Amino acid sequence: MNKEDEIIKQDYDRAVNMWNETYSHCKIVDLKGKSLSVEPMFDICLDIFASKCKNILDFGCGTGDVIFQCYEFGNMNFGLGVDLSETGIQYARKMTSVNNYKNLNFDIGDISYFDSYEEGSFDGIILSNVLDVMPKDVAVKTFNRLTDLLSPKGLMFVKLNPYYDKADMAEWGMTQIKDNLFEEDGVLRYRELDTASWKQSFEKSYNILRYLEFPYPWQEGMNRLFLLEKR
Repeated sequence: MNKEDEIIKQDYDRAVNMWNETYSHCKIVDLKGKSLSVEPMFDICLDIFASKCKNILDFGCGTGDVIFQCYEFGNMNFGLGVDLSETGIQYARKMTSVNNYKNLNFDIGDISYFDSYEEGSFDGIILSNVLDVMPKDVAVKTFNRLTDLLSPKGLMFVKLNPYYDKADMAEWGMTQIKDNLFEEDGVLRYRELDTASWKQSFEKSYNILRYLEFPYPWQEGMNRLFLLEKR
């Protein structure tokens, strides 16, 4: 491993510590009787996804917010959330208990967690802000393995951050460390890839059922959302 790749690995590893710190401030909430929502277009697309999927994996689940919303739609038989953040997983487990969510499990791990899983183990997979915060080699390995885990005609719900140009990244204090990888304060934050490139990559194994763009009030740019069907 050369020095540049060592820096990338260190920055990626530090991201786990950053999210552990972020999630440590999350408060346990009783959601009974409440409707979960992210953003109208996001919610509609997630509802379509959830209505067709029974066994769902949320990879890079963080605190479990997205799979909790899937659960509330009422069609899921089983859900699994996996994330490298121990704090995020602990929070998700507590939320599951407080809100009496059934058949929802959360575990700490990366893609190697699934080494013993059979192909087609899930008919729905969620990837929300995951692929575009990984080094390319990690993202490719992760995406290919998750594709194996998805059953034929299964759905993948892929949320990506907005695409920013290099000038914007520099203005916001981001440092380019290699090609399209950017760090902030020693933490890997973005792998910038334009939408056309993502589409080309996804279309090798998937049909694109939906592509949406929508804003968040707290974030510059348009977030990108793909609903994919495995061929």
